[in-house]
Amino acid sequence: MNRTVLPPALFAALFLTACQAPPTSPRPTDQLPFMGRWDCGTTTMTFTPETYQPSADAPPMTIRGFSTQNRVTTMTLDDGAVIQVQSQNDNQISWLSESTGDSLACKRVAG
Repeated sequence: MNRTVLPPALFAALFLTACQAPPTSPRPTDQLPFMGRWDCGTTTMTFTPETYQPSADAPPMTIRGFSTQNRVTTMTLDDGAVIQVQSQNDNQISWLSESTGDSLACKRVAG
């Protein structure tokens, strides 16, 4: 029986790579299907992997962290506010502010 023996340095590199914690923020956009601009009726909001802009007139706010469970992404903003986005499909999301209790149904803005 043939055995393959890994050099110690290669084994250590593989072990350390396997033990690294996954990134928390920003996350790859393929894991955040709601990236882009959304028409929410009363406002148009924009999401990037690093920022959330609640309206065209507001400055972007830094997203400090992400957590996703059951298609609901919870974001903690730099000011401590917490918002949630649930993807309904590629063109619709539900938005909720945990801070105010406000909720909006939003449609993707083309372009």
